[in-house]
Amino acid sequence: MHHIALRPLPGWITRLGSLRLASILKKDPKPMPILVLASLLWGTVPVQSPAPPSHAQVVAAPARAVESDVIRIHRLRVLVEAAEKAQEAEDEKAASARSDEADVLTADWSPELLKQAEVQALLQRLKEVQDQLAAEEAPGAEPGLKAQEEVVSISGDELRAELERVRAAEQGATYDYPIDLNDKVLTWVSLFSTTKRGFMENALGRASMYMPMICQVFAEEGVPSDLAYLAVIESGFRNEAKSRAKAVGMWQFIRSTGRIYGLTADAWVEERRDPIKATRAAARYLKRLYEISGDWYLAASGYNAGPLTLERAIQNVGTRNFWDLARSRWLRTETKNYIPELCAAILVGRNPERYGLNIAMLAPYTYETVTVSSMTSLTVLARYAGTDAGTLKALNPELLRGSTPPGVYQLRVPPGKAMDFLRQLVRLPAGKRLDFKTYVVRKGDTLAKVAKRFKLAQEDLLDANDITAKQFKPGRRVMVPPPAAALEDRDPASRSARTKSSGDRPLPLVSATRRDSVVPQKAEVNPERPSQPGLGLTQAPPLPGRPEPGPPVSPRPLEEATSPTAAKAETSSTLSLRAKPGDTLAKLARAHGVSLSELMRLNPEAVKALHPGDDVRLPGSAAAVPTAPAASVHRVAKSETLASIARKYGVDPKDLKAWNRLKGDRIQVGQRLRLAPR
Repeated sequence: MHHIALRPLPGWITRLGSLRLASILKKDPKPMPILVLASLLWGTVPVQSPAPPSHAQVVAAPARAVESDVIRIHRLRVLVEAAEKAQEAEDEKAASARSDEADVLTADWSPELLKQAEVQALLQRLKEVQDQLAAEEAPGAEPGLKAQEEVVSISGDELRAELERVRAAEQGATYDYPIDLNDKVLTWVSLFSTTKRGFMENALGRASMYMPMICQVFAEEGVPSDLAYLAVIESGFRNEAKSRAKAVGMWQFIRSTGRIYGLTADAWVEERRDPIKATRAAARYLKRLYEISGDWYLAASGYNAGPLTLERAIQNVGTRNFWDLARSRWLRTETKNYIPELCAAILVGRNPERYGLNIAMLAPYTYETVTVSSMTSLTVLARYAGTDAGTLKALNPELLRGSTPPGVYQLRVPPGKAMDFLRQLVRLPAGKRLDFKTYVVRKGDTLAKVAKRFKLAQEDLLDANDITAKQFKPGRRVMVPPPAAALEDRDPASRSARTKSSGDRPLPLVSATRRDSVVPQKAEVNPERPSQPGLGLTQAPPLPGRPEPGPPVSPRPLEEATSPTAAKAETSSTLSLRAKPGDTLAKLARAHGVSLSELMRLNPEAVKALHPGDDVRLPGSAAAVPTAPAASVHRVAKSETLASIARKYGVDPKDLKAWNRLKGDRIQVGQRLRLAPR
């Protein structure tokens, strides 16, 4: 397999224009403190201004550095125990929140602290909680095209033929995002027009609806318009998309990042599904990532992997060039595929017909807004707007229920319908605004009992009827709204914010001060610098402000990752094994049914880093991996979950539930579970 690079691949880059980050990286080669990078990312430190005399204050160790290791470990233990208790109580939201806090707490811990046995045991317990939360998500593929497996690049005649096809399709085209026509990119171009053609045609069909709006927002925020095709990779331009990691919407924001960029969520509205607000938030996030990194490839990679993960990879590899990072073990395969996928999506998306794709174009996303003064059913609103409820839902995908939320709301309606709709809405009696079910509170009913019966939160039932908990009494007739489409990512703060504000106003498409002007660049052939004998492949010229390329770095040979099944077979007759790419001690411990702490004790040199080819010693009990549980019954111990018990005995959690006639995943300490069918 040949690695074809179209531009010199830089090593360690020390020049990043006028960014303050450049001086930090140049003067201090150690990893950037997490709090410093976070302050740069979220805007608390102006990255464009010249480095002030008090530069030392920016890179000074955060206050938390003075904490002793004992205090840090204690804080981690408290968070892990809180997450476990929340999970036992089936409070997924609290468990996820405590898990996130633990991740943030340990993000900047030193390797020496992380490899302590006590810390490793806590981290293993934390991972079991996170695995259980992930297992409870609905199964299925990721919503976009984020490939999590390694893709073998085309070579030889196939590569040359694909290159000629791209050259023919892109004659005279200009791009405002840099495109590298190497073997990785050309491989994805080939995939998009062959095996993944159906997905690409559907995604680009939906893109035709939103592209004018996205290009307008990106232009106002100073972001390359070609980055609009990032939504192909993230979600296929679907507002309802949701990943296993609980990323939501067209731009796949997780809850915490979305909140930082102004996207709130509650039982009524999920703004990460709002195409206007989410696009604005995505543009500002991408722009911020570029201001920090100085490179659009790194900005897009940070969007996928997270800026802190990317910065750690940069510090470990010693380069700020994406292609060098992609050849290292410090990025996930999904992130390594991300930039080639994005470049290929731009090439194919700009001229789909030249690649043999048939796109069904949709009408642009256009609308008018009207103010709805109180909660009203979409079916009622549709009747007065001269349209149907499906059309209103398509224009307002952020609405989770079949109504507007309590209070004032700015509703999008089809163009040309606003004035007539307002005239009709004024004459609408208050008693006919809702077509919800009604329920008369009976003697013995409690707010909690009724809310649970209709699968609602207590505050949602009160909001729908504009009453307090004390007013919920026998004999009162209450309106019962439909259950929300997604309640797992609710943000209580946003609910109170809506109550205090005048309503949820959509983010206006107003002009923003651009940091720099993005100049379209032309992709052309450079015969003076072929990257491979016989192939005159080149890159698009760099954007203004993009770091100059440095000398190329030789690629490492790639190996195929091992599977747990293969690893088990390898160790069936020996007490050691050879690590494969992607292996970690925790992964090997799970695959072979051994204790992680015992594996760490036997392999202290592998605690900090495990490299492909390293010998890993296994405990004697792992010489033969059992194919069936030795016991027939298991008694649930403290902190155990259904998923952790299933992993311990090598069975499927679904089978474990079926054998024990469990309706959910909740189990209790001391409960006896069958490990085989009756």
